[in-house]
Order: sequence, then C-alpha cells, then structure tokens
Amino acid sequence: MASIRDLLRGGRSESGDVVQHTVGNALVLHHRDEISGEAQSLALSVVADTDNDVVVLDLGDGMPIGSWESMAAVLPRRRRGIRLVACGQQHHTAAMAGQWLSERLSRTVIAPDGDLVRGSAGALFVHSKPGSGWVRFRPGKPPAWDAKRYPTPVWDTAATDSRACSSTGEIEPLPGGVWIHDVRLPEVVTEHRGRLVADVPCQSETMTVLLGCPGTAALSLDDVVRFWRGLDPESQLRARFVQYGDIRIPEGESFGQALADLLGTNVVCYPGVPIGAPGKFEIRTVRADGVLGWPPFAQELGYSPRAHPHSRARRPRLLSHRAPLKWTEEISPRVYWYAPDAVVEVIEAGLWVRPADEPGNAERVRSTPLDPEGGTMIFDDTVQGRSARMRELAEDLAARVDASVGQTSTLFPASVLVPGQKPDGRAQANLAGPAQPRPEVERGEPTVVVPRRAPVGVASVIGIPPPVSMSVAIQPAAEVPDPVRPAIAAAPAPPPAAAPPPAAATPSVVPVPATRSAFLGIAIPVPVDPRPEPPAAAAGPDPVPPAAVAVAPAAAQVAVAAPAAPPVAPPVAPPVAGADPVPPPAPVEIPTESSIDDPGGTESPRRAGPVPAVDATTDPTTPPAAPVAPGPARPAPGTDPSGVRVQPVASPDASALPGSRVPAEERAWLRRSLSQDFDAMASSVSRIMSEHPGMNAGGGSTADDVLVDSVAIRLFLTRRGAGIDAGLRSGANGPHVPLARCAVSGLSRLPSFRGSTVVRTTPSPGEWHLYQGRRLVTDWSFVTMLTAPCAGQDGDTDVLIWSMTARRTALLEPEGDERVDDRVVFLPGTHFKILELAEPDGDRRGIIALREIGANEIDDDGRIDQNRLSLDELAVASLHRSLDRWAGTAGRHRIGAASVGRFGVLPGLVRPPVGKKG
Repeated sequence: MASIRDLLRGGRSESGDVVQHTVGNALVLHHRDEISGEAQSLALSVVADTDNDVVVLDLGDGMPIGSWESMAAVLPRRRRGIRLVACGQQHHTAAMAGQWLSERLSRTVIAPDGDLVRGSAGALFVHSKPGSGWVRFRPGKPPAWDAKRYPTPVWDTAATDSRACSSTGEIEPLPGGVWIHDVRLPEVVTEHRGRLVADVPCQSETMTVLLGCPGTAALSLDDVVRFWRGLDPESQLRARFVQYGDIRIPEGESFGQALADLLGTNVVCYPGVPIGAPGKFEIRTVRADGVLGWPPFAQELGYSPRAHPHSRARRPRLLSHRAPLKWTEEISPRVYWYAPDAVVEVIEAGLWVRPADEPGNAERVRSTPLDPEGGTMIFDDTVQGRSARMRELAEDLAARVDASVGQTSTLFPASVLVPGQKPDGRAQANLAGPAQPRPEVERGEPTVVVPRRAPVGVASVIGIPPPVSMSVAIQPAAEVPDPVRPAIAAAPAPPPAAAPPPAAATPSVVPVPATRSAFLGIAIPVPVDPRPEPPAAAAGPDPVPPAAVAVAPAAAQVAVAAPAAPPVAPPVAPPVAGADPVPPPAPVEIPTESSIDDPGGTESPRRAGPVPAVDATTDPTTPPAAPVAPGPARPAPGTDPSGVRVQPVASPDASALPGSRVPAEERAWLRRSLSQDFDAMASSVSRIMSEHPGMNAGGGSTADDVLVDSVAIRLFLTRRGAGIDAGLRSGANGPHVPLARCAVSGLSRLPSFRGSTVVRTTPSPGEWHLYQGRRLVTDWSFVTMLTAPCAGQDGDTDVLIWSMTARRTALLEPEGDERVDDRVVFLPGTHFKILELAEPDGDRRGIIALREIGANEIDDDGRIDQNRLSLDELAVASLHRSLDRWAGTAGRHRIGAASVGRFGVLPGLVRPPVGKKG
C-alpha cells in the first residue's frame, strides 16, 4: 500500500520508469522505450551552460504524474544548478517542474515560464506574455525572474516585452534583438518573424535592431525614437540598426544619416541582416522583394549627426569589414595588397581596385553607396596608361570573389562615378544648352542593370541634392554613351519641362538615378524646379532684412538693400559697467501692445529715441535702393491699409537676436527694476534649477546669470510677456529689450523641440494678402506655438510650423491661468519658409504651413536655397500627418485664460494696437 508521502508525491513510480542519456551538451530524461527526435534536436543544439547542468525533459505524449519522482531519482544531488527545458505536449509544465525539483533536490533550478522559442545557433528565447522569461527557483525562496534569453546577452533587459510604439507600430523582442514593424498585415509579419527568429544570432555585446517589414507599410522614424528613448545609455551604444523594410525618410537621404540626425547622436548600422552564429555570422543585404541578397564587405557603418540641421552630411565611417579574399595582407586599414602595382580597398559599395598611391577622387569613390541588389567592383582609370591594367586586375578579382559567395559583381570605372574628373567633382548641366559630354568608356563593359528599388543616399555620391522625380530623368538620353543607353532607352519619354532661366553661380539641374549606373553617380540632368525664379530686381519680400548683418552669426550675414530710414533722435548712451545708469522707479511696467508706440514711460539701458514712422504705402515689390549700413529701426516693405504690416527690422540696439552675450549691466538693471517681483520669482525658479542641474551655469555664465535669465523667461511666459512681443515686433527700443535678451539667453538652455507645432487663428484679409506670393518671413520677436491643438481655441485657420529649434518651456511655466501646457517658443530672428496657403472655404478650415529654416538655406542675395525641396516635401507631409492624427484624438485645453492673447499673430507680421490688455 502506498504511503501518504507517496500519494503527496503523485504515486509511487516503478523503478526504471525514467532513464537519462547525455546528448550533446544536455542530459535528456525520457521514457525507457525511446527518445523523441525533438528532444535529440534540442539537446544537440543547446549551448553549454558554465554554471548549470542543462536538463531536457522529454515528456512525449505525456508522462504519468508518478514519473516526477523517477526524474528526481536519476538527477544527482550537487551544488551546480539546473537549467531545465521541456519538450512534448506538456512542455508548459517546465516552470512547475522547476519549482518541485528545486525543493526536492535542494538545487537552484532555472526554468522557462512561457513559450520556449529556439533561435539561431542554439539560443533559447522565452516569450509569450508580459513578464515571461527564464525564472530562477531556489529552495525555500520565492521565484525570481532571471532573463529573457539564453545564453544571456549583456543587453538582455533592454528588450523583454512587446509594446506598441504607435497606433500601427510595435516593438517586438526577438531572440537576436528587437524588431520594430507595422502590425496591419499579420500574415506577412508572421512569415518574416519565422525567418528572423531562426536566422538572426543573439550576440552577447551588440543588439540587432531591425526596422520595418517587407510587404508592409513604411515605418515612421518616430517609432524608432520612442524605442530609443527607452534604452539606457549603455544599450544605446550596443544597438546596431538594420533597414529590413521600407522606412519613411527624406527622399535621397540615407537611412543611417536620417536616423543619426533625428536621434542627435552617433549611430551604427549594419548594411543588411546578420545571419548565422554569434561568433561567426555574415551580413546579407535586403533586396526590394524582401529576399536576402549578397554579403557586403562593409560590416558596420557609423553615422554622425549633422553639425547643423541643414548642413551637408559626412560620409559614413566604415567601422568593420571582411577581407575580400583569405590570406590577403592588409597593408593599411581596409586596404589589401593584390599585385605589385595595385591594391584593393574595401568601400561601402564593394571593392575598389586602384594603385597604391591614392587617386584624387578617393573620397568620391568611397562615398558611393551600397546597392542591395548586387556587389560593385570599381577600377581606377584616372591615369589613361594604367586603366587597362586596373580593369584586368578588377576582372580577375571579381571572378575570384564571385565564386566564393555565389553572387555576381558589376564592374565600373571610377570615371563613371565622377563624370569628367573635375577637381571639385560637381556634376553640372543645363537643359537650356547642350548636355555635358560623358567620359569615354571602353567598349565591352558589362551592361548596367536596373535595380528594382533605388536605394537611399544616391545624391551623396556626387555631392548633389536629392532627385526631383524619376519620371523626368530621361530627357537627354541621346547624349548618353552606348554602354548606358540601353538601360535608359526603355524608359518612357516625359513631357517637356520648362527650363528655368540660367543662374550665375548655381547649377540649374541635378542628376537623377534611373539605373544602377545612375545610382553609382552617372548624372542625368533634370530641372530642379520648373517654376522660374523672379528677377532679382523684383524680389522684395524674400531677402533677409539687413539688420542681420550686424547681430546674426556669420553664416547668416547677408547685405540687402533697404529704403533709407527717417531721421532718428540720437540714442541715449548705454550704461557703463559699475555705474547706475538710471535711478529705476518702482517695479518695472512691461509695455503692452497699446503702449508700444510710445515706450518712453520707463527708463532702461537700451532706451533710444522715438520710433520711426512706418510708411504704410510702401509697395512690397519695389526694388530696394542702394545698400545702407544697419541703423535705427526701419519699416519693412509691405503694409496693408488695415494696419497689418510686415515687421520692421530693428536696429542692433533694439534687437534681441540670440548669439550675443548679455551685458552684465542689463542683468543688474533687470534685477533692480523688478525689485520684489524678482525675489518672488527667483525663489520658485531656484527650486526648479536645483531639481534640474542641466539648467545651471555653462558656457561662461555664472549661476547668478542663469538665475536672472530664468526669471526673465518666467516673466516672459506670464501675461506681461505680450508687451515684450509687441515691442520686438515694432522694432522699438525700450525696457523690453534687456528683458528679451535675458529671456533669449535662458531659453537657449532649455530643451529643443523638433516636429509639428500648431495654433489656431483667424487671419485678416490683410494678413492673407501679405502672405500671398511670399516665400520667406522672418520674425524678430518670439513666436509662440503649441505641440498639439488646444481645445476651444478660436480660429478658422490652422497655422502649422515644422520646428527644428523651438524651445520647450514646461520647466518654467507659470502657475494658474497664465500657464500654457505644451508651449514651445521660437527665438527672435528665426526664418520661416511658407510651404502652403489655403484660405478657409465653407466647412473646410484654412491652413498656413511653414518650415523653420536655417541661415545656411539663404544665399548671399537673400534668396532661399532651391536644393532643399525634399525638406519642404518632408515637412508638408509631416504636418499633414500631424493634422490627421490630431483630428482622431480628443483635444484638451492647454492655454490658460490669461494667456489666450499670446497666440495668433502670424510670424513676421505686426497687427495694429488693440488697446491695453490686463
């Protein structure tokens, strides 16, 4: 008869009911009769555990409950722990068995709590529900979560549970890393998931982050940012990004560069998907159809963010690579000896056969982007006498390399990548005249192949802006040499486009990639913009106003003619350091919109003479007179009978442009003038500064300077800030100037915002009139916007601005009815490009879409750079996506009652005074 102890253990088992066999790195417990194929496969592939005995429970169709005691009997009592896995119909009982065996054997047992997923090279991944993973059971102690993966990488905790990153995107952990993808086609996602689980290795030191899924909608980089922000700094350094599917990035931009710019930090990308074992894997490119392609020689590419949002990107750094052939000698980084007179250099696109002496076009060749469809073999032909020799060596190398990887390389001379071998490498052509001649190419070269998808980064090959349209790329096909013509002739001829008038120093066309050879840099001229530029004499509204010369950074200094200003009274000299400039009255009264035309009520260190009269009859199309030196405030051209006018450009004494150091006497004057108000605000601001050390002194400023600047921000954000705005818009001088300068200095320390901003307003007919036909507006005051709409805000028009540098003000927002949630502020002197105008019509709301632009997008003549059209398209698309997203969500009130009047004035314009507001 069975004892009570036997019954509690599930019944007495017969001796020898369970037997053990060592298979591979595991001990398999199974029925005496047989061992299943699943158990054998699992045991043979599992990685040995240095700290635990790997035990596989072969449960088959199910073991009687009495078999548990037999299992315990065949396992020895030892100090080492047990890593327990189960296969068969009852594999989900591994966690329960782990707890029982831990108590029964007095050994630590690690068992999976969830579905066990087998990854590449024996990796075991536990994933089925939130919190699933390997659980550690210890005798007499509660279970504890141990890891997600085995073997456990150092980044394991960075990717444990699936979570949504948008309404259509998901961050999904994989055995080998993380996959961020669209979820709207589950059957497509399931197919690719199986491949990634089985092929992508789990590397101990680096985390593979796959983006997108072939066959699904393009992934937004916003989803990547949300994932990135959740990583600790160490995990961020270990991330290796892979473009696995389509991603929404600017046209002509490389995926890695777009990512680095958006994240604002260096990133490392794989040029394809890693497959194989952690210690021995290869990279395979991802073709347009989602099938893995050839193994590139470049293994890791490093991208750095642009120094300025609109500056030219650096060439990606080749961080690691594989040798072109075994047993070849690496004579310098990425350069291998191949013949007495030639070396082979590994570049992003493939291999480059060249002389040992580096040719002059080296950087252009190295900038050739990788083609996912196939490898590229480039031979140097800069010296005519050596071209045949370099080609011969390249053909020999291609035959050896192709045989080893089972792929085909396409041969290209370096001159095809750099047309004409000009020192500056700039491809120039003009549709108004004959096409530029192509370099002579030897007969018999391989016919170029047409890729199914033009890869990103094409324009970087020859230093040109992104392509305009593939459909207009084939117009001058008759000028292309024979080896290229067959690939072009198949394209349909486009309708003729009007050629823009020739410019003096700027090429009027850009090359567009239409074939694989074009992808490698063969230029085909097309118009940049079919709309002709207005004559220089009629470009009144667009040039940057002249005061920027005196106070803006060097990049923004442009001299533009302006009408002469009326006489102005001599300004009062600014205070001298250490002297008391003016005996200040009681707490300063910040001017309001109604008092701004006569700002003489309060003495300040920057008070000048009377404000110049504004000529409301100035014709905005009238060409400016001869250039004049910056002086007192001048009215900008363009006014309206209703009183709405373009902002005048303030004199240096009345401006608050960022970049200039705030004089110490201005901060001292502000502290004295605010008196008790300053002390009250300084108390709360000091507490905020102590909680956010990043606001503290830096860049030569003392802690006291930062405190004064932060108090100035707090004051500006209250209702009294409306007077500061009005003063700057008018170009007048007065007490608002030192206040604004301190606020600008403080705002520059706050975090920036990049993305869509919005306010709702009802522009007057005069404001619509002044915006029509303009392409550039500059606001010499602060521009206040929201990062999401405010419920109940009046207005029949949505004003949208794509922000690059607007500052978030949440840290210093006032309390009560002056508080504004989600407020951002553009600093004075910000330029905005008008992208879209549509007045309201019936039930359709109006829209005014602008993009913040940098000074480097404006040339010496004050005109906007035509090579940034892709940025305009990206901004418009992003702004409209934001509108669609906001339309589907319930809005909330963001603007306090006392701050409602701070919003609605269009950038660059001045509304007439409307009376004093409290």
